Amino acid sequence: MQRPHGSGEISTAERTYDVGDKKEENEVTVSSATEKPTRSLLVAWMYIFDWYPNHYSKEEKKLLRKLDCILLTLCCLCFYIKWLDQNALNSAYVSGMREELHIKGNQYVYHPKSGHFLTHARYSLFGTFYNIGYLIFEIPSMMIISRPKLARYYLPLMETLWSILTFCQSKIQSDKQIFGLRFLLGVLETPASTGSIYLLTSWYRADEVFKRAGVWYVSSNAGAMFSGYLQAAAHKNLNGVMGRSGWRWLFIIDGSISLPIALLGFIMFPGLPTSPRVWWLTEKEHKLAIARMRDEGVKQSSKIGKRMLKRVFSHWHFYIAVLTYVCFQCTSYVGGQMAIWLKYEADNHGTYTIEEINLIPTGVQGVAIVTGVLATSLVMIYPMWIVFTVVSTILLFANVCLLVWEIPIGLHFVCYYLLGMTSCITPILFPWVNMMMKDDNEARSFTTGAMMTIGWAFFSFYPVTTFPILEGPKWRKGFTVNTVLVCAYMTLFLVGQYLWRREVAAKKFDTNSSTNETLEKEPDAVHIEISDKETRV
Repeated sequence: MQRPHGSGEISTAERTYDVGDKKEENEVTVSSATEKPTRSLLVAWMYIFDWYPNHYSKEEKKLLRKLDCILLTLCCLCFYIKWLDQNALNSAYVSGMREELHIKGNQYVYHPKSGHFLTHARYSLFGTFYNIGYLIFEIPSMMIISRPKLARYYLPLMETLWSILTFCQSKIQSDKQIFGLRFLLGVLETPASTGSIYLLTSWYRADEVFKRAGVWYVSSNAGAMFSGYLQAAAHKNLNGVMGRSGWRWLFIIDGSISLPIALLGFIMFPGLPTSPRVWWLTEKEHKLAIARMRDEGVKQSSKIGKRMLKRVFSHWHFYIAVLTYVCFQCTSYVGGQMAIWLKYEADNHGTYTIEEINLIPTGVQGVAIVTGVLATSLVMIYPMWIVFTVVSTILLFANVCLLVWEIPIGLHFVCYYLLGMTSCITPILFPWVNMMMKDDNEARSFTTGAMMTIGWAFFSFYPVTTFPILEGPKWRKGFTVNTVLVCAYMTLFLVGQYLWRREVAAKKFDTNSSTNETLEKEPDAVHIEISDKETRV
């Protein structure tokens, strides 16, 4: 199936790269980024099932399949176990940890992925210490992962260390020990999110990355869902076994899942295309991967210093990216408050049982998984701004309806489930930022790190200030602010898209600029000769 022209990328001619002494043995072909539309957009949605377009060469299809099977899978597993660990503490806390460790307090706090409001000020400090570690080390972590020689081993090393600390959580005896462990886990888990998406955008081209990013992102929803089921099974079958509580077994099980994945990363993780070649890529495939990124306009890594910071802060990309993500992050995960509404209905009308209150909201995660994959696939068919605007408009509709509140009961359910579509935003937003800044590796790694750092800094206090439990479930203030913020991030995204397309049209962001210059400066570079139909290297 040929890809319809919808994402707005610049079409390029097919490029053929001679990467060795013998052209007939070492020639690799980089397929064109886009093709002109060959079918009606009404049936273009069928492209969501086509991950390896027919116009790609056999070599390029083979490379993509390898990347999907290994790199994408490793990134998904990394993100999955991150959220598995995040939710393990939540599950453990309500499954006996609080009583066994004598944790006391009376403050309500909000846990983002599970969507539950939990009591006790000590528990809120668990998240605070985690966030401190995460926020302090997020940007340095992104700087490290942008280094080709370090990228291959950095993420597996951090995964291994946090897996060890996950085991350690099964031995905790006081809340003070939890504080220290959560701080360290915050530091160690920094590359799991923005680091993963940075690596994906370093291997996949713009016309490939969005649907992969969607699959990657919903793995966090799967981790959140699976953690609850895992805790229920651990509490039922392992509580008291070998003298350990069920919640302690949960951390042991989580560590047993995480550690093999982390160790596998040392063997399988490819790092960046410019990192030393990993064993499962042939020399020709490695050259092809590098050529694909050069053809896409991704530049080689350079030094980190004052010049890099000047480049970041003197361009609009940084400010649009950070502000857009902050506005979005503050409105995310609000679908979890469905449980509070169901509890309210049960207390006042006796309509739902405790089991139903815990089961019904899991549908939000189901919606998140389906729409997250679907929307990111549609980005590769229709213009990105249209998909983003449609998703944002649906989220705006849901927030406005819940602000009005006096709506049919069925519409209440629909709105809470629609809020699960927040899962569509991140896997569109982060690849978009990486794509806009692909000509500067250090700037894009710094910017995406800043997005996550500042976004989570705001989110750490946003839910408890705008959605306080005592005002629920009719959070008039919260849904009002959410409505404003949805409009804000939708507007910021459209402004950013306009500015970027204007730069492309003015050739300030030429995906092929400096390619000749870059290749000439590199020791193992090869010469480019441009003809009418193809480029030979």
